[in-house]
Amino acid sequence: MTARWIAVLSMATMSYSVWGQSQPPDRFEVTTNQVARAVSEGGVEVTEKQVSMLAKVFATEPNPALDVLTVGPLGDQWSTQHNGTHSLVKLACHLPGICLPFYVIVIRQDEPAGGATSAVSNYDADRNTGLKRNVAITMRAGAHATLVMDDDRSHIQIAVISLENGIAGHRIRVASPDHKQTYVAEVVNASLLRGSF
Repeated sequence: MTARWIAVLSMATMSYSVWGQSQPPDRFEVTTNQVARAVSEGGVEVTEKQVSMLAKVFATEPNPALDVLTVGPLGDQWSTQHNGTHSLVKLACHLPGICLPFYVIVIRQDEPAGGATSAVSNYDADRNTGLKRNVAITMRAGAHATLVMDDDRSHIQIAVISLENGIAGHRIRVASPDHKQTYVAEVVNASLLRGSF
C-alpha cells in the first residue's frame, strides 16, 4: 500500500511541477547606453554616465527604438547629491507594446560662468517650438476616429475621439465617445490610430 502511495505522490509531484511551469516571455533590459543614444539622436550629446535609470525597464525586443517624449527640469531635490543641471526625461519604445513608458534622469555638468544654458533645456525648448509650428498635424483634437488594436489572437476596433493634436507616427491620448475610457495610441492617418493591449 505504501509503495502505491509513493508512486501516486511522485507522479502527482512531477505532473504538478511540469504543469505549473510556463515558459517565461523573453525580456530584455533597456540600458543606459540605449537611452543615451536615443537622447543623443534627438540632438543633445549625452553619454551613458550622464543617464540615471529610476527603475529597471524591460522590453520584448533586444534593442528597441526609443522615442524621447518629454524633457523637464528636475528641480533642487538632487542638487545636494550631484553637481550640474538635472532633467527628468520621459521615454517610450517607438513601437507600442514593446515596453512601457519610463523616466530617467539626465545630469549635465554645470557650465562655466557666462556659458550657454543647458543643452537638455534647449532640446526641450526646440521640441516645443517644433510642435507649435504645426508642421504636419494629421489628427486634430476632437476628431472622431477608429482605434485598432491587434495581436496574434484578436482584432479590436473602437470608436474614439482625439483629445489632442497629433502627427503621423506619434502617440496621442484618445477617449471613448462617453469619455469613460482613455487610451494612448499612435496616429496612422486622420481617422485611424493603432494601439496595443
